Amino acid sequence: MKRTKMSKTAAKELARKAGWDFSKDYHAQDSPSKVEDLKAIARLAGYKKPASASGSTGRYFFYHLKKY
Repeated sequence: MKRTKMSKTAAKELARKAGWDFSKDYHAQDSPSKVEDLKAIARLAGYKKPASASGSTGRYFFYHLKKY
């Protein structure tokens, strides 16, 4: 059975509903519960951070959505 991925638009909307403000920096709004929400959205969207990434999945996903 093929799994469908969530679109970037839908993922960004879910993140906004979870309280993420894309006009601010990631670290300016960092709270543990919000980060867990963002990581869950990343999993739903099928997002994988780059193999050479030196940061968290949540941070990379935040900036991935921010530039969209």
